Amino acid sequence: MIYSYKCHGEIIPQNLYYSCLKKYEYSTGNIGEKCDCMSKYCQQCKSENDDDAFWCSTCNTKILNNAVVYNENPCAPVPLENEQKRRGSDTYYPRLLLVPIIIGVLTACCLIPYLLVNEFHLVLGDQDFLGIDSQINQDFWFKGNYLNTSEGWSFELTKVAEYRLEGRILALKTYSKNDFPHDPCNIFSPIDLFIGIDNVQTNTEIYDYSITSFQHRKVTWYLYNDDVNDYYYFKSHTGNNHIIPHTKEVLDILAHNISTGDVVILQGSLVNLYGINGNQYWKWTTDTGIGNYDCEIILVDEIDVFHE
Repeated sequence: MIYSYKCHGEIIPQNLYYSCLKKYEYSTGNIGEKCDCMSKYCQQCKSENDDDAFWCSTCNTKILNNAVVYNENPCAPVPLENEQKRRGSDTYYPRLLLVPIIIGVLTACCLIPYLLVNEFHLVLGDQDFLGIDSQINQDFWFKGNYLNTSEGWSFELTKVAEYRLEGRILALKTYSKNDFPHDPCNIFSPIDLFIGIDNVQTNTEIYDYSITSFQHRKVTWYLYNDDVNDYYYFKSHTGNNHIIPHTKEVLDILAHNISTGDVVILQGSLVNLYGINGNQYWKWTTDTGIGNYDCEIILVDEIDVFHE
């Protein structure tokens, strides 16, 4: 505010000048006359000047042409235009918040089906509760002494010995043809069975063990019993078995009808495999008996399962 009025010893802002004038008219009855004591108050030097003064008589500052009043009251109403801008900005932030929400929903829509198929092994199409997704005579098939796959591999099967195994499943691991890192054997050997025989089969509860890892065709375990004899007995009477189903019936049982704790009887052959796919080669060899801490590769012709 460049200047104010001073009336009856009180500084009055310019915008209240007419209010003061009306009060004077009302109290004196002199309509249209100015208050005799009304004077202009210079904001520069704080001196009083005549009401019709153009320049300050003390500091020679122009006090009339610059008579503009600036409203600095923080409580004054906000102009409508600013109010509209303010309301518009309030609606801007919720729109921004919609972006991560939409991204989260889309991610969940893509992630949930993937987890259902790959992690929880629920039935979806050809999938089943164990996650076996290969089909005999479609993904792999037998022709004489050869096992061929839809990925272009041709494995020569060499029979090592006839084989029969009876034992309890202590743990199992399934494999998908789409697993990473890729293993060409996953398509025709989609399951490993960690089996205990003899006393481990019949009195499993006395062996306080846990499976610490079961992946990439390898199983590791830990026996909590400190007795060294129990440790060596458990080690020599358990083994990991790579199963190759020789028939559709065997594959269906492996996919739908076995679980940890079941007793199984496997009949078939121990085999070695040597595969070729273009300029790629793959060799897979079997152990000859359970308990050597190596793995058996069993071409299974028949399987019996007993749920206990």
